[in-house]
Amino acid sequence: MASSKTGKADGSKKVAVACQGGGMHAAFAIGVLKAILERLDKGDPGFKLAGLSGTSAGALCALMAWYGLAPKKAGPGTPREAIEKLETFWQDFVAKTEAENLLNILTFGAFRAEEIEVPVLGLSARVLGINPYRTGYKAFAACLPSLGVRKEYFDLTELLAETCPDLKSDTIKWAEVHTRLLIGASEVVDGLETVFDSAINKGGEGSNTSYWRQQLPLSLEGVAASGTLPALREAQRIGKGYYWDGLYSQNPPVREFIAGSDPEDIPDELWIVRINPQQWPYVPSSNKDIEDRQNELMGNLSLNKELDFILKVNEWQQKYEDFGRAHKQVTIRTIKMEEKVADELSYSSKFDRSRERMTELCAHGHKVALRWLDDWQNNKAGEYPKDAAYRAL
Repeated sequence: MASSKTGKADGSKKVAVACQGGGMHAAFAIGVLKAILERLDKGDPGFKLAGLSGTSAGALCALMAWYGLAPKKAGPGTPREAIEKLETFWQDFVAKTEAENLLNILTFGAFRAEEIEVPVLGLSARVLGINPYRTGYKAFAACLPSLGVRKEYFDLTELLAETCPDLKSDTIKWAEVHTRLLIGASEVVDGLETVFDSAINKGGEGSNTSYWRQQLPLSLEGVAASGTLPALREAQRIGKGYYWDGLYSQNPPVREFIAGSDPEDIPDELWIVRINPQQWPYVPSSNKDIEDRQNELMGNLSLNKELDFILKVNEWQQKYEDFGRAHKQVTIRTIKMEEKVADELSYSSKFDRSRERMTELCAHGHKVALRWLDDWQNNKAGEYPKDAAYRAL
């Protein structure tokens, strides 16, 4: 096994970028991925993009970048196409029409009201009866197009099919795909951690199920499953399984980049686009802060466990000769929001699908990533776990 950290003879490193989920806060990842793709587009960035992964809204970001890079019958994928796909998808995902803006205000407002100590006209997501299985909810959704709400706004499957037609029609040139994509979701009935893996589509090993994990082929239905919040969308059915958001299993998947892979295929570095801050500035005491912090801790739990295990494998690789010959060192790095920006967000703002929210966080992600990439190229970027923190423990 080659133990070199370089991905090619020219010294560029193989990098996998993993995008956490976090509702509209994942707009930060749009800007980060855009900066990374711009460096690839300019040529000789010192790295090649060997993998992408994502969960929930992070899965949408990872898919669009991957899809733009993937060779298709219509032509080869490029970083520029990936950037355009990212921007086009999210422009369609946010509220565009007057009716959509009003619906967003009502939905975001309902979650925002739950954070306020004093009830505001009894408005809350629970009081409004948001439940995708109820007849009233389905009837309301059915009449939305007549009110001026695009089907793509409330039907994620429809939007994905329109945005990624080659994946739907299976006209991807899988033999020429060099970037692996992992999408995280949670099977509801049997509780299986599920990863939809493009390596299976490419012709690698078939679907694999092992207590309590499974790997399935990449599909648009799998990406929709990754973004299925049970409060807003019925469980996504795929085959015999029913799926929810990947927050409950892997956020985002990273283990599959390492486990069961040929050492030559393992990335040299994992770059984690962290949406949920690891640290909090004070002890949460209000309803708003408690709910926000609970959600962040849940969002980080699975990721931290997987990253800590990779660090342990790195330790064993150095300590044990036989183990070291069969494995390689993997450097983990974090790209995160500035602390002030992270502190100003809340659980409810994850449901704010306004263009303003997306634009603001996308611009912030782009700025942070450009600065981070400069540091990385000058060997000044930090490493996990220290770089996940805002302050030293």
